[in-house]
Amino acid sequence: MSLVSSLFLVFVAAVLLLYYVLPKSFRLWVVIAASLAFAGFLGFYTLLFVLVSAVLCYVGGLLSGPSKSNAARNAATIITVVINIALLCCIKYYNVLGLAAGRLNLLFGATENSNTFFLYAVPVGMSFYVLQTTGYILDCRWEKITPEKNFLKVLLFSTYFPQLMSGPMNTYANLSAEFEKAKEVKFSFERISDGAVRVAWGFFKKLVIADRAAMTVNQIFGDHVNFTGWYVPIGVLFFAIQLYCDFSGCMEVVIGVSHMLGIELPENFNCPFFAKTVREYWRRWHITLGGWLRDYLMYPLLKSAPLIKIGDWAKAKFGKKNGKKVPTYIALLILWFAVGYWHGGLWNYVIGSGILHFIYIVLGMIFEPLSKKIRPKIGADKLYFRIFQSVRTFILMLTGFVFFRSATVMDAVDMYAAIFRRGAALNWANFSSSGMDLSNLIVLVIAVLILAAVDAYKYVPGEDDQPKSMIAFLRSKGIVVLWVAFMFLTVATLVFGMYGLGYDSGSFIYARI
Repeated sequence: MSLVSSLFLVFVAAVLLLYYVLPKSFRLWVVIAASLAFAGFLGFYTLLFVLVSAVLCYVGGLLSGPSKSNAARNAATIITVVINIALLCCIKYYNVLGLAAGRLNLLFGATENSNTFFLYAVPVGMSFYVLQTTGYILDCRWEKITPEKNFLKVLLFSTYFPQLMSGPMNTYANLSAEFEKAKEVKFSFERISDGAVRVAWGFFKKLVIADRAAMTVNQIFGDHVNFTGWYVPIGVLFFAIQLYCDFSGCMEVVIGVSHMLGIELPENFNCPFFAKTVREYWRRWHITLGGWLRDYLMYPLLKSAPLIKIGDWAKAKFGKKNGKKVPTYIALLILWFAVGYWHGGLWNYVIGSGILHFIYIVLGMIFEPLSKKIRPKIGADKLYFRIFQSVRTFILMLTGFVFFRSATVMDAVDMYAAIFRRGAALNWANFSSSGMDLSNLIVLVIAVLILAAVDAYKYVPGEDDQPKSMIAFLRSKGIVVLWVAFMFLTVATLVFGMYGLGYDSGSFIYARI
């Protein structure tokens, strides 16, 4: 069931009806039933692995709790976390196993040279809920929370249907508090209308912008012979637009639906393309993944005995100031390798979503002292320099997107080489052959300008500050303005959205990660 389908809207409407009509004591039961039904709609194996992960989460939390000895707690934590992550790696990233993947397919009844079993067995959203449940087990071990003894509450935390496919990731402390608060939430027309506008905005981003840009992206990335020279940066630019609107559009739908239920989820995007540095970009893009990796990978690594020993050695060897940076660089390398591997398990993802960003961030840290000296002399506080920083950061992001979108590392390298090859001339006739005719281009440009205007309003310079709410702004102008915006988005999506018979909208990109 796609989040941008009429079936999903009917499903949400039915859930909302039961949620608010039945007594409040039934609400969490409604959400649990809806979550399991939604997982079932996504496929038998999705439902199966969601339940397996929930059981591991529950058992691991109980066995890692303070009532056991330290040795038993450590053993329980290690075993359950390893099993959880191993399931993710073996099932989600089985293609990297090469010959072993083929043997596994045959074992489960697939025919020779086919990927029948694992192609369809890969559970939707597994990369997200496995990390979330792993975080729960670690929180229990570190005594940040008390292990939950009610399995149904852990089940709901593990399977909550709006965020099951693509996040945003959450902690048990935050999400369980929202579930408790939701028991007393009263039906509110304002709450439903605010959520509906966010859902409509998400549909608009996905169907009007992302899937329209995808036509040109698919053609240019799929043909490095004809689409060369300037077509390459155009294709990468269109992919940046596609990916942002695809993933952030998904988040709009997810957060909007959850808001209607009175359950608030964390924001996952904060105007990332306005970021002035790569480090800031990752504080604005996929925010909850960054927070998870910081809390459950980066900080534990820095506190680990091996890195502490390396830090002591480096301080003695290179001096205290430079030596203390060595363990940070090592931890960052591990973190960014994990980020890249999480995105797909292949080297093009490891490079494009991981190692490149590690290099950019470390270089930024190395040259930061020099940058601080230069900034006052070049007017770093001026608007033109801030624009330069954002454009520079955006271009650096595009270099990684080439690897992210390409099928393999060599495919990405050939994409770069195509910039310097002669192919089809850059003219309208050739460009339109990429799938983008004049009418589609006009719609895309207008839609992207609307998106840019919304993000410009929401943008706040502080990277950790919450973005301004466009819905609050519209509501402040009156309910009529809010509903005009809703009707505009709805009509625009119905008229200009990429859907219908003969068109495969496909799933959200990050739901396939």
